[in-house]
Amino acid sequence: MRYAQLRAFDAVARARSFSRAAQMLGLTQPAISVQVTSLERAYRTDLIIRSGAQLGLTPEGEALFALTRQMFSTEAEIEDLLESTEALRRGHLRLGADGPHLALDLVALFRQRYPLITMELVLGNATQTLNAVLQSSVDIAIVANPPADLRLARQALITQDMMVLVPRGHAFQPRKQISLKDLTDQPLIFREHGSNTQRLLEAALKKAGLNLPPVLTVGSREAMIEAVSRGIGIGFIFNREQNEDPRSRAVPLRELRGSSRIMLIHLKPRRRRRAVQALLEVAKSFT
Repeated sequence: MRYAQLRAFDAVARARSFSRAAQMLGLTQPAISVQVTSLERAYRTDLIIRSGAQLGLTPEGEALFALTRQMFSTEAEIEDLLESTEALRRGHLRLGADGPHLALDLVALFRQRYPLITMELVLGNATQTLNAVLQSSVDIAIVANPPADLRLARQALITQDMMVLVPRGHAFQPRKQISLKDLTDQPLIFREHGSNTQRLLEAALKKAGLNLPPVLTVGSREAMIEAVSRGIGIGFIFNREQNEDPRSRAVPLRELRGSSRIMLIHLKPRRRRRAVQALLEVAKSFT
């Protein structure tokens, strides 16, 4: 077992892709493949499930991935301790997020203060991002309404309102706000299971005693915006996710104003990392 083999395996497990792992490590894809295959052969076990474009981990791979995450996270902490990082002249920070908008705003603010720190932004829905933190795949993450967990430290960032996104020319466009009951008999577009948007919307509909099935379910905010713009139906986004697309307009949803509490979360031991401390400090001035 060699360090390079574990590094290659860990990168593939994080990226779920040989090509993206190669980009992360600055190597060629064949070199990454050789390292992982050599590790599997040396221990006569399968770690990676290779099935066409899909890549997954075997049970042994999942167990090893949990250990390599601990290993390389500890390595990063050791590096922080031994380096001259008081002024954060160098280092790397892995930031997870359940959406790009707030994350990129925070990255831009952080980069203004610490231009020599390299960053990696890992996007997923709320459930995926929470798991990335718990599995040490990222150092810190922006997550909406994270569940209580004794392993996690949390810092409030902002609060957002849920908005109803309608196509230009829709009857709801001039309104100042919309209620859930107004959505009856409207063609609705939902987000995928596991997204913060969908969790909050489903809870609000259940509380209101409404059963409103969607005409379409999409897997991203971008797809939501495009579907609404094409007149397929009415969608749901948060106010910081609005763009300047002239084809649609967002109107506040009365029952879900202030419903999304955005927080920075990290495993408690991660607080020792200087880059994590710096991001938390920068976030205090974030609006």
